[in-house]
Amino acid sequence: MHPDLAAAITQELRQFVASAGTRRALPTTCHVGRPAGEQVALPDVHDQGLRTDLVVRAIDGLTSTEGACAWVTRGGDLDTTDTDAAWFAASRAGFSLHGLELATFVVITRSAWLDLVSEEHRVWRRVRTRRRAA
Repeated sequence: MHPDLAAAITQELRQFVASAGTRRALPTTCHVGRPAGEQVALPDVHDQGLRTDLVVRAIDGLTSTEGACAWVTRGGDLDTTDTDAAWFAASRAGFSLHGLELATFVVITRSAWLDLVSEEHRVWRRVRTRRRAA
């Protein structure tokens, strides 16, 4: 994974942690676009055809598909869940219908991220949501 993409995904993780606060139950949300850039957030739905359609429509709404990928934010462990796999399949199908390659699909939790395409991952003991002043 390119270092700039890894940094953007890490920024998404920090934003996710900051917005989650101390809530225990966190919603699962799929995002399509560029991490730390233009993106569309999709609510979790249980119908696989609807998931794929939502991904296709999200890609339709992007100003540019250059560097676009998909990622899921959710609570829980970094172990891959059925919901992660379902959004991964929907994202592959949606990108394929647009003639695009899904180069990255990341699962983001409170303390880690995992790219299901490359299996690259990062884990933190404590995520700092703000940068320290120099």
